[in-house]
Amino acid sequence: MTHRESIRPVVTSDLCSQDFDSVVLVVEDVSDAFSFTPLFETLQEASQVNQKFSSDVHTLTCRSLPSKRLVVSFTGHLDQDIDDARRITEASTKGISQAIKIGSKRPLLLLGPLKTAKKLEHSWLEPSVSCLASLLGAFHALYVPLEVREFDRPEGSTCTKPIQSQKAEVLGWFSGTHYAVDHEKITGLAWCLEEGLRVARDIGGSDPERMSAKNIVTYLQKELTEPVQMTDCPVDRGLYPLAAIVDRGNNERHRGHVVHLEYNGSTESQIDPQQIVNLFLVGKGVTYDTGGSDLKVGGIMATMHRDKCGAAAVAGFFKILNLLKPKNLKVHGTLGLVRNSIGENAYVSDEIVTSRAGVRVRVNNTDAEGRMVMTDLLCEAKEKALKVSNPRLLTIATLTGHVGLCYGLGYTGIVCNGPAKELREDYDYQFAGSLLGEMHEISTLRREDYDAHKTDEEYSDLLNSARLIGGKRSRGHQSPHLKNTEKPLAYTHMDIASSNGPCPGIPTGTPILTLASRYILPEQMKWPNRKV
Repeated sequence: MTHRESIRPVVTSDLCSQDFDSVVLVVEDVSDAFSFTPLFETLQEASQVNQKFSSDVHTLTCRSLPSKRLVVSFTGHLDQDIDDARRITEASTKGISQAIKIGSKRPLLLLGPLKTAKKLEHSWLEPSVSCLASLLGAFHALYVPLEVREFDRPEGSTCTKPIQSQKAEVLGWFSGTHYAVDHEKITGLAWCLEEGLRVARDIGGSDPERMSAKNIVTYLQKELTEPVQMTDCPVDRGLYPLAAIVDRGNNERHRGHVVHLEYNGSTESQIDPQQIVNLFLVGKGVTYDTGGSDLKVGGIMATMHRDKCGAAAVAGFFKILNLLKPKNLKVHGTLGLVRNSIGENAYVSDEIVTSRAGVRVRVNNTDAEGRMVMTDLLCEAKEKALKVSNPRLLTIATLTGHVGLCYGLGYTGIVCNGPAKELREDYDYQFAGSLLGEMHEISTLRREDYDAHKTDEEYSDLLNSARLIGGKRSRGHQSPHLKNTEKPLAYTHMDIASSNGPCPGIPTGTPILTLASRYILPEQMKWPNRKV
């Protein structure tokens, strides 16, 4: 059950097929679904007797369907300034979840016409995009956590919750004629994207023992095959001194690992090699964060198994590369898998360690371990990036609570350095993510962000955590990681601390869909571009 694939959608144009035991209708306005003859009478009657039949989720008895089960999930009106693709994904998630609750094992998903798409030219309302978003919302509802899939109920167990290794046997997708898209292509792409999200959820959402550094490596060795190349090594003090100081406090069971992933897509003959993107991804994989010697107290340590979601997202993206094999793209991934433990060997504040780049860093907060784990990995990526054409560097991490205070739950903070800002990388990522419901807010590096890390002493050059200015830490998630050099490198950081999903709950896999939307989907299908 550990590596069970996601359910592959079955495409049908028969709304009354005996192969399904429910129909889940996702629609903006019920009148737009009257064209589906088997549903007309039931929908018309419901709209006449229920004044609230225009929002939320409803379960109806439809005698024209073999199963008699009809679930209607409304997106709500999509013409407000605040509307986005999440209206579609969330309605699909709620609709499929309701179908499962009432006993359906073979739901058929029907995305009805969206009337707003006819009058507003939003990219996320383009047929291919909205269909893909709807399918991804359905998949989210069907995900079963890794520990649940692996659970073997002991004899005599008093566990009262139903434990199922899968929620559904079949997921249907109604093609019909109201969307002129390649339904087989879209469902295939949705499945590949969901496979990447499954890997990210398995790693990011599992507890710190099930997904220790060693167990993550073992899991990925079975998930990733050709053309992705994978190597791993212990956290070497000579290569990664900042990460090694964090790993120092761990016993053998939780010893850290650095995982390198490589994907080299085939190159079309007409493509200039200088135009091929070399994407360098560094993911924070802190398998559990106690805070270290600066211990998290007062109950705030709970949920810290999610501190590995950055590395989980990088791994999930490589799963998608594994399946779709996009051309004209080279991706280099590094996962820093380290546990931040407390104990007699744990690192402490006031220690000074020299980084891979030769910079002396004084520790003033052991709970700022994420940047310690990633900095040397980023330095290594920078060294490689200087030798290739068209490089892009990107770090992904559940780095700061500050990003949530700034933007709220569900939003990723994007910070670009100068070269990336000039290329409008932040806006490109923001747009790419918005198409499939991953929402990002753009932050800007300022001089104060650099000043807060400088030290006023001879012993060291930098502090690992921004020092207080005027008694307050007024800026938080914008801490700089890379400066311009003689050969400028475009570098972007994504802080997913507030967008990795509810806990307890199912991880989102953010920003996998953003990366796929930016680098993979434009080759696979007609895909919107950001309007400049």
